[in-house]
Amino acid sequence: MSTSGSTTLMDTADELSSLLQRRVPEMTFYSPYSFLRNINPETLCRETFIEPLLQSVYPGKATVSAVTTNGQKTYIVWKALPWDSEHFHRRVFRIELVTSDHDNAEAISVALKSFLVKFTERGDYLFITVPCEDLPVLHALSYAGFRMVETRLNYFFPGFIAVEDVKAPVRMAGEEDIPVLREIAMRKRNRFDRVHADPAFTDKEADNYLGTFAAQCVRGFADIVMVPDIPGVKPFGFLAANNPEKIMGVNIAKLVLAAVDNREYRGWLSDLLLGVMYELKKKNTDVLTTITQASNRPAIHVWENAGFVLGFVNHVYSYSAK
Repeated sequence: MSTSGSTTLMDTADELSSLLQRRVPEMTFYSPYSFLRNINPETLCRETFIEPLLQSVYPGKATVSAVTTNGQKTYIVWKALPWDSEHFHRRVFRIELVTSDHDNAEAISVALKSFLVKFTERGDYLFITVPCEDLPVLHALSYAGFRMVETRLNYFFPGFIAVEDVKAPVRMAGEEDIPVLREIAMRKRNRFDRVHADPAFTDKEADNYLGTFAAQCVRGFADIVMVPDIPGVKPFGFLAANNPEKIMGVNIAKLVLAAVDNREYRGWLSDLLLGVMYELKKKNTDVLTTITQASNRPAIHVWENAGFVLGFVNHVYSYSAK
């Protein structure tokens, strides 16, 4: 999709960069690490959101489209997701950002509709994650025909100094565990996650997506996949996580995916969490992050019991081209 007039894609990217630098004070909530209270919010926004976004835009990994409505310009940054597209047999795109040089939700909505008409084809699927603070964009998405499918609670755990070795028997998953872990992920569906909550997908499609993702976690999507290690008992749950990454001088790890069949063995999500946390402590982790849905009360209970603190809230919206 090209921009209107003689403006080139590089010009549009430059315009976006200039706009984002001006809007930093208003966009601090876009940083995925805005919970780091000891770091200047504007610095966090620039270094953990704006710079990575622009580093994706300038090499062409992400595309910027600009739409002008009555002299008001809206920018839409988006990218194709090849793995998801291949899995669902439809083109899947993630909108990385919708921003503008104004706060007129109606104008942003008109821009989004124009973008969808020019860009999407029948069967295309798009989604976007927006901080709960960005009301103009949230309103515009609804006006433009997007639907909200998930409200995400973003938690973080800062208390690694107190983490001790887990008492429950746990171990790392291996390739031989993939069939049972895939089956658990599919059977113990979380009806509140993005794919299950979205009517764009059937339960079968959503189950298969999570099962495939669980298998890929063992194959390398995740750095750690922890399972129960009870003699004579196949794993009945798992918790996947990624190793810490240094962000602004802080080692931050994240949980990736979890599923536990607790019909016979209860309380194991907490045990697996403790096992993962101890493993991450050995890797000098400072903070562990996780995401759950506002509607997933059992998960919220486990995270908060373990000492996780709410960092921020965002909403996931999707659009299916018909």
